[in-house]
Amino acid sequence: MRKSQLQAIAVVLALMIAALGMGFFMNSQNSSIDQALEQISAEQKISASELERAAIEGMLRVSGDQWSNYRDAEQVAAQEEQLDGRYNGVGIWLRPGNGGGTEIAGVKSGSIADKAGLTVGDAIALIDGRDFSSADLPATVAALRGKSGSTLNIKVLRNGLDNDFTLVRQSLVTSDVRVTQLAKGVALIKIEAFSELVSSDTVSGLSKLDYKRGIVIDLRDNPGGVLSAATDFAQLFIRSGLLVSYDRGNGKRITIEAANAKPITVPLSVVVNENTASSAEVVAGALQDRNRGVVVGIKTFGKGSVQESVTLSNGASLETTVGKFRTPSGRFIDKRGIAPDVVASEREAIKRSLEIFQALNAINDPVKGS
Repeated sequence: MRKSQLQAIAVVLALMIAALGMGFFMNSQNSSIDQALEQISAEQKISASELERAAIEGMLRVSGDQWSNYRDAEQVAAQEEQLDGRYNGVGIWLRPGNGGGTEIAGVKSGSIADKAGLTVGDAIALIDGRDFSSADLPATVAALRGKSGSTLNIKVLRNGLDNDFTLVRQSLVTSDVRVTQLAKGVALIKIEAFSELVSSDTVSGLSKLDYKRGIVIDLRDNPGGVLSAATDFAQLFIRSGLLVSYDRGNGKRITIEAANAKPITVPLSVVVNENTASSAEVVAGALQDRNRGVVVGIKTFGKGSVQESVTLSNGASLETTVGKFRTPSGRFIDKRGIAPDVVASEREAIKRSLEIFQALNAINDPVKGS
C-alpha cells in the first residue's frame, strides 16, 4: 500500500467519522467504521493496524490542529527517552513545518548533527532516499532513529537549496543543561531543551560557581519540552505566585504557581531568539512578567498552544491541543511570542546581559558604582 493511498483512505475514514458525529449515518459508529475497515482491508489487503493509524491521522488532519500527533507504542517509548535526556539518533529536535512536513527545531550541542552543520529551520526532505517532505512529525522522528553506529543519509532544504548529510547515529545520555562561569560573579545557564532533569542539573551546576552578580539564562534555539520541567526551573527564581495559565475547551482555567521558600534572588538575564519556543517561552514570559529577569535578544517563535497526551488501548498516544498559554499578566504567547525588553543581535546578546548586570550592581552598590 502506497503512502498516497493510505492518505486518501485516512481522509475518507475521517470524514465518515465526522459525518457520524453529525448524524449523517443511521448505523452506530462502531458498525459503520467496522464495515469500512473490513471492506478496505479485504479488498486492498491492508492490516487493521495500518488502517487504524491512517484513520486516526486522517481525523487529526481534518481537525486542523497543527500540533496534534499520533505516536505508536514504540514512538512513545522513544519520546520518553528523549524527554528523560537520553538520545538514540543524531541529536536533533523537530517541529511541524509551516507548509507541512517537519523542520529542525533544535540541535543538541556536540551531537553528530551539530558537528555536521545541521541548523534550526532546516526542512526535512529525504531520509535514506525516501520522501519525508510531507510526512508527519512522529513518522519523521522514527525514521531518524536507529541503532547506534548505523548510517543515516538525510537531505534538507535550507533557503531553497538542497543540502545532503551523511551521519552516523549515536547513543547519548547527557544533560540538556550546561552551567558555566561566564564572568567574575556571573554564571551562564544554557538550556537546550526542557527535559526532566533540567532543574536538578541547574542547581548542581550552580553550586560549584560564583553567581552573586547575576545569572544569564540562555534559551536561544530551545524548542521547549516538558512543561512541568520548565515551570520547575522558573520557580528556582520565584518564591510564589502565578507562572502560567491556560483555559481548557470546557472553560476551566488551569494555573501553575511557584512555591519555593528559598528562591535564587540574584539579577537575571534571559537570552532568547526567534527559535525559542513553547515551554521555553513560558519561562521567559514568567520571569519577564514577574519582574525577575530582563529578556534580551530577538522576539521568540510564538508556539503557545498546550498539548496533552492520552494513552490509547494499544499503547499508542494521542496528543491534541487543549488550550493556549497565558503569561502571568495574561498575555497570549501563541503566534505572538515574547518580545524582548532589550533588543540585541545573536552576537551582542550576552554582552548586553553583562552590561545590564554591571548597571544593576552599580545601583545596588553605590559606593563601588560612584
